[in-house]
Amino acid sequence: MSDGAAVRRRLRTLARWAFADRYGLVLWLGLFCWFGLTWRVGIFLQDTYATANTLVALADGQLHVTEIRYSLTLGSQPGLHRVDGLLYGRNYGQLALAVPLVWALEGLATVVDPRLLLAGLWAGFGLAFVTQVGRLDGVDRERTVTVGSMTVALLFAGSVLTATDLDPTRLALAAYQLSTIAAAATAGLVLYRLVADWHGRRVGLAAGAALGLATPVGFWATIPKRHTLVAALVLAAVYAFAVSRRSEGRAALRARAAAYAFAGVITWVHAFEAFFVVGVLGVVDLLTARSNRPRDLLVVGLVLLLAATPMLATNSAISGNPAEPPRLLPNVEGGGGVEFSPATDGEASGNAGAGGERGGPADGTDSGGEGASGGPDSSPLGTVLDATGPIGEFAGGAVVDGVRTLDDPARLSNVFVRSGHIPGVKYRLNEYEVIELALLEATPILGTLLALPVLVGRRLVGTERRSLRPSQPRRLSPRRQTDLFVVALAVVLTVIYLPRLPLYSQLTVRYLHPVVPLAVYGVCRVPAVRTAVTDATGWLIRAYALSLLFAVVVVLGGIVGLGLALGEAVQYHALWNLAAAAVCAIAVVGRTAAPTRVSPRAVAVGLALPAGFTTALLVLSGLVYFEYGAYAFDLVRVVADLLPTL
Repeated sequence: MSDGAAVRRRLRTLARWAFADRYGLVLWLGLFCWFGLTWRVGIFLQDTYATANTLVALADGQLHVTEIRYSLTLGSQPGLHRVDGLLYGRNYGQLALAVPLVWALEGLATVVDPRLLLAGLWAGFGLAFVTQVGRLDGVDRERTVTVGSMTVALLFAGSVLTATDLDPTRLALAAYQLSTIAAAATAGLVLYRLVADWHGRRVGLAAGAALGLATPVGFWATIPKRHTLVAALVLAAVYAFAVSRRSEGRAALRARAAAYAFAGVITWVHAFEAFFVVGVLGVVDLLTARSNRPRDLLVVGLVLLLAATPMLATNSAISGNPAEPPRLLPNVEGGGGVEFSPATDGEASGNAGAGGERGGPADGTDSGGEGASGGPDSSPLGTVLDATGPIGEFAGGAVVDGVRTLDDPARLSNVFVRSGHIPGVKYRLNEYEVIELALLEATPILGTLLALPVLVGRRLVGTERRSLRPSQPRRLSPRRQTDLFVVALAVVLTVIYLPRLPLYSQLTVRYLHPVVPLAVYGVCRVPAVRTAVTDATGWLIRAYALSLLFAVVVVLGGIVGLGLALGEAVQYHALWNLAAAAVCAIAVVGRTAAPTRVSPRAVAVGLALPAGFTTALLVLSGLVYFEYGAYAFDLVRVVADLLPTL
């Protein structure tokens, strides 16, 4: 075999490992291009200043910040921490992913204009997408590649002809956003692989596409917050767990260890969330594993330790204590209090809305608490305990307080169903615009999950009564074990943030962002949804296109006809999303309760309606609702200038 043939064979093997098949590659490329269409190179949320400046420092080979490239004052950068006179950021795991992209973009910008570089990057991915689509089974390759290539070429030419200057200093920020775009596309790919393994390629593709087109994942893809990367890593841990349950021997052990590896990497991004992801994984894994032999536990333990090593090393370099993350260190903003501290009795399970400015484990504000308490102890164990004590106290308090909030229907409604103007939330920080959306308003396709109680009820009173006998978790099928893991993760990752919600600057309840892919997995586990996708695919696609067109027309018409301001326009769109969620729920629940009376076509239309309105929300958020930074592609700017302004 020639060297060239051997290289091609290795590349194909690598591609199969990463994307599973050509459909996975097409999905990933398509999502990447989709997210890039409305990409703005700019800072949307204030705490991005600190992480963007930390990325600049990291790309220069140091952990501490010396160049304030994206802000003139320290006070505008929540999330900067001071240690021994030096400034440090946070989320170093997320920033490390972006460092190679910074080097690549800044290196290429020495020979290519930055604006043309970004347009060429998108065009390159677009051509790769078109080429791979042309190789799919049943596709007219010549026509697809010709038409697709011409479309990409026209878009690139339009961007070149309308190009304006882009400051080269913005390339580090662009690289930061590219890393989040890649993470969002990867989340869609992983969901495709997870669902396709259980229910086939068609349902898997629908799941992956829905994650990017019909959920807030598309909204946050170009906004470089940690939530998208954490969501992708959580989903990857679930996928590895699923593979470990349906595999045998060494393959099962490798996949089991990979689940811990993905969970361990989250510690470098956000240790608070990683604490719970690792904890839930450990409990469910031990309960459902075929074997917990010491050798197996030693392997997964070492892998987890190895995955957490970058976090431990970073903490040691900054604070001198591997167990003390930057969030435990004095915050530059807000008088030097630490950003991550246990809630006091007055804060626990109180009105989160009234405390809208109160900080927490994830937002960019100061909680006003104290750091690690207790007398000084110079021993290594004492040092570790001084750091981990507050973390353990906060983690336990978050769970207790979260459970307490479950008896507050008004708060739960504001978080999950309807936002509107919530008393106590300080909208002045959003210039008095009511732009926060509840989870169902931002992801109306989750109305499908109302069918789950019907399914449970049928199981309780139906012919499957024998299967209801209690059984050990390890005796469940691999699919049921994966369901158990998903449910446990979704519940825990939701409960720990309930005491802090609702809160300003959430937009789509971003603290719950990692739960969204898990919820979409749940949607795909509903039989009525799978039947609609497999038996009425054409109806689903056509209804989605019509729903998207209808949504854009009706929302833009309302904005112009009613003269809506920003907050009013977002809430107007939210009401349409809730109506679409209701239609979707009726169709899916109807099919679940009376399958002979509701056809798969009706369910397909019901699913398409909220998907179309959510896609419209993503498009209008990029073109109409929010203005910040400069569009990566000036042709999109030209289109946006033709639309109404708020």
